[in-house]
Amino acid sequence: MTIEESQKKFENIYKNTYQDILKYIVCHSNNIEDVNDILQETYLEFYRILERKTINEEKMKAFLIGVAKNKIKKYYGLFYKIKTYSLFSKNEQEIEWIETIKDDFDTLDFVINKEESKKVWEYIKKKKPIVTKIFFLYYGLELTIKEISKELNINESNVKNILYRTLKELKETFGKE
Repeated sequence: MTIEESQKKFENIYKNTYQDILKYIVCHSNNIEDVNDILQETYLEFYRILERKTINEEKMKAFLIGVAKNKIKKYYGLFYKIKTYSLFSKNEQEIEWIETIKDDFDTLDFVINKEESKKVWEYIKKKKPIVTKIFFLYYGLELTIKEISKELNINESNVKNILYRTLKELKETFGKE
């Protein structure tokens, strides 16, 4: 295979798998700040492997997820284990509280310009990793609450609770504008 053919094949695979691999890395990383580094390392390693051996096209996504999993483990060291922790209480009062929040709340009501959006993002990044992941998946990748629930292995009411509670904090902190 020539270099041009190899690059074209890689670009096609990258285009077809990027969204899924990004989602996987976001869901399994400890910090949202690490996602770009891990993503870059994953595709770099994949390109190196692609130059040496042929990979079945049908199993490409699964293969890339395996590479990403290894890169995440390596990135966080020997003690890192990919598993989901229950970070939420099962307090029924909190779950009922979520029903009182309007579903039509829009962050665009108070995020007007780029500078303010940076402030909002910096605020979100200081929250627990699960909050940052949910916001990134919901607003960055435009996943539904149901999809986020499935990806992070937590129930939908917890995703809604975190999302809406943080939106309420943002509204109080940054104001409606």
